[in-house]
Amino acid sequence: MVSKIDDIQKKLFVFLSSIAFASYFLFSSDNSLNVQIYLLFFLVSIIGIPHGFFDFSIGKILFKKYLRLWLLYFVITYMLIFIIYFISWLFLPGLSLLIFLFLAAYHFGFEDYNYLRKKNEKYFNISILIKGLIVVFTPILFHFDDINYLFQLLIGYKLEGIEFTAFQKSLFAALSIFHILFEKEKNFLHKFEGIIAFANFVFLPPLLSFILYFCFMHSIRHFIESIYISRLLPDNFTVKKFLLYVTISSFMFSLLSIYLIQNIFEISINETIIKFIFIILACLTLPHMIFNMWPYKK
Repeated sequence: MVSKIDDIQKKLFVFLSSIAFASYFLFSSDNSLNVQIYLLFFLVSIIGIPHGFFDFSIGKILFKKYLRLWLLYFVITYMLIFIIYFISWLFLPGLSLLIFLFLAAYHFGFEDYNYLRKKNEKYFNISILIKGLIVVFTPILFHFDDINYLFQLLIGYKLEGIEFTAFQKSLFAALSIFHILFEKEKNFLHKFEGIIAFANFVFLPPLLSFILYFCFMHSIRHFIESIYISRLLPDNFTVKKFLLYVTISSFMFSLLSIYLIQNIFEISINETIIKFIFIILACLTLPHMIFNMWPYKK
C-alpha cells in the first residue's frame, strides 16, 4: 500500500510540474509574481506547515515519562527553540538567513535520503549533503536576482558582488544530474522525479519551484512516512479526520499571523506573506528537525 501511495505522490509531482511549466511559459504576465505569492501562502498553509503537526506525536513519545504533563514539556521545549531562533532573526537577520539555508539544506537532504527506509536511518553522509545543496542552492545559482529580491525582503538589504558564471552553472548542473541518475537504491520513478525537481529549480521562478518541492514532494512524503511507516497518527484520529483538523488549524493560524504582521509593521501584503512564510518556516524548521532526528520508538 505504501509503495502505491508513494508512486501516486511522485506521479502527482511530475503532473503538477508539467502544469506549472505550461502555465508559466504560456500564460506568464505582469501579475505572475503576485499569483506565485498567493499560491505560496495558500499551499504552504494547507500542506507545508501541517506536516509538522506529527511533531506532537514525537513529543508525546519523548516526554512520555511525564505522563499527562508531556504536552506542557513538549510545548515549552518547542517554543523555546522557536523563540530563540526568532529573536536571532530580529537582531542578526543576515546570519540567521545563512543558518537557515544550511539548516534547510541538511533537513531536506536528510529527509530525502532516509525516505521510506527508517531502519537504515543515517544522520550524515555525502549523499545527504549533495541532496540538500541541490534543493537549496540551485535556485540561488540560476535565479540569483530573484532570490536576492527575496533576501532583501527578509533581511533588509541586498547581497552585493555575487555573480555566477555559465561554467559554474553548467558544472553544478552536470554534477547534480549525475548524482540523481546514479544514486544507488533508487528506482526509475524516484530518479525521474528528482530530474523534474531539478528542472523546476533551474527553469521555473524560485517561488514556484519551492512550492512544488516543499508542498508536493517534501511535505507529502513526510505525511506518508509519518502515517504509514512511523505510525505517528494520534490514536483518536482517523487519517481523514487528522488531515482535516491540521489543515484547518494551520490555515487559521496563517491568516491570523498575516493579519497581525501586516497591521503591526504596516507593510504590503506581498512582503507580509514572504516574511511570514520564510521566517516562520525557518523558526519552525529548527525544532521540527531536532524532534524528527531525535531517536525515539513508538
